[in-house]
Amino acid sequence: MADQDDDAGPKLLRLPPVVPRGGSKWARQFGGPREVRVAGPGTVTLRNAWIGPDGGIGAADGEVAGKTVFALPAGGGVSLGQFLAGPLNLAPPEVALCGPALTARQTDVLARLGRLRDYIPVAAPMGFAGVMAAADATGCVPGAYVRPLMDRLRGPRASGGAIAILPARESERFCLANRASVAAWLRARRVEVVEPEGMRLAELAARLAGAEAVLLADAGQAGLLGLCHPGTKVLEVAPEGWLGGAARCLSAMFGLNWTPFLATAPSYTLQGGLPFGSLVACSYEIAIRALSEAMKEALLF
Repeated sequence: MADQDDDAGPKLLRLPPVVPRGGSKWARQFGGPREVRVAGPGTVTLRNAWIGPDGGIGAADGEVAGKTVFALPAGGGVSLGQFLAGPLNLAPPEVALCGPALTARQTDVLARLGRLRDYIPVAAPMGFAGVMAAADATGCVPGAYVRPLMDRLRGPRASGGAIAILPARESERFCLANRASVAAWLRARRVEVVEPEGMRLAELAARLAGAEAVLLADAGQAGLLGLCHPGTKVLEVAPEGWLGGAARCLSAMFGLNWTPFLATAPSYTLQGGLPFGSLVACSYEIAIRALSEAMKEALLF
């Protein structure tokens, strides 16, 4: 049997139309969603339930531990941005956390919050008297309940340059075919290309707090924008037709100046092999000249 908070459901938020930079002559049609579902702060509690090593939850038939835990989505399939702006924000401090084995960065977060000792890693299905979880927020953008955690983890404001976050090969939906060229061009313009999953949390938070501008080309890391200070300029890059609403909503929530830029639409290469290092066949490219012009027009970098 499940108990659910009254305010658990997501809310629908309508977004005014926006004209993105870049893209094809049809780019006006791909300025992101006109409405998004914003996750609510509610939770559900399933009595006599188990948690699996993949984070799945189900009703338990056998013996269970006599305690209640909070099911925390974690592991390699959850990016640092998703972890920071996800259900972690809804976990009661008096309830132990439970879920898949943590990544190094997720371990950093819980250690920083003083909750690492509260975490129960699951190697095989484990049963509990109660399993709390965030109310169904599939396809939702984070709600305002993420602000306290972001405010706590954000580094002090500092004067810095610009940083870029390119898609991680392990989790990208489409392969960025000209990644090497884009990275080299950005570095030539003194834009630091950072890899969130390969940096200590304190170092990454300091970089984001000191950045005057952030180029975000990985929608899965949109939650990291909460670590930026108000006024930071954000250029979100997405393949044409795949611009989401998370980065836009988080930018509005934290007072960031968001600008969308469209790369080419995803396509399959009919001749030749896959781009070097790619894990998916469908690929796209970021037009460097168009990106440069957009950055100048928006006074971003």
